[in-house]
Amino acid sequence: MFYLNKKTIFFLLSILLFVSDIFSQKQLRVGYINMDYILTNLDDYNIANKEYDIKLDLWRKEIESRKLSIKVANEELEIKKPLIPDEIYQNLKDEIDFDEKELNQYIQKRFGPEGDWLTQEKILIQPIQDEVLAIVQKIAEKNKFDFIFDKSSAIIMLYSEKKYDISELVLKSILRQEKIENLQITFEDDRKKALEEKIQSKRDSISKLKELRKIKRDSLLRIKRNNLKSK
Repeated sequence: MFYLNKKTIFFLLSILLFVSDIFSQKQLRVGYINMDYILTNLDDYNIANKEYDIKLDLWRKEIESRKLSIKVANEELEIKKPLIPDEIYQNLKDEIDFDEKELNQYIQKRFGPEGDWLTQEKILIQPIQDEVLAIVQKIAEKNKFDFIFDKSSAIIMLYSEKKYDISELVLKSILRQEKIENLQITFEDDRKKALEEKIQSKRDSISKLKELRKIKRDSLLRIKRNNLKSK
């Protein structure tokens, strides 16, 4: 069974009261999207997400490898401890401790609260999310929506009718925009290719004309030499 805590109930009641107050003043237009559904149907997002996962996986593997090296070094040092002077043991122990400290700093750098994992997410994934939000805003303005919620976010939607779901509309708008952009790129490439072919054709024509002129000139020179010889 699904239970709601007091804070959640209070939050939902607050929203209902707020909406009811506005609803009493005018007819509301409310819609919702499923951001997860939209993103997973975008090739750019799937490619970016895959690249993001690969980077994180590489960092994790590097961390695990360094952890294992430190663990092995510690175990080997403890085996050697009875056989080496205390001073040498302490120096080696300090080196291992230093490596462990460096590793902890590296972990923070990669996966800390402000680590590289956030930076990579902003670089690879956030631009695609921003594109989706921009399309949502355009649709909201065009269709005069008062509210659009994200079903996949932390907001609890206890019930929602399918007719208010504009996820497909947002997805189709993005895919249509991508298709237009791809057509523009293809058109530009075709136009560039046609221009290059035209320039090359002109160069070939000039080259052939030069060759014909040379043949004609050589022919005239041979005729002239033959005439001189006959005299």
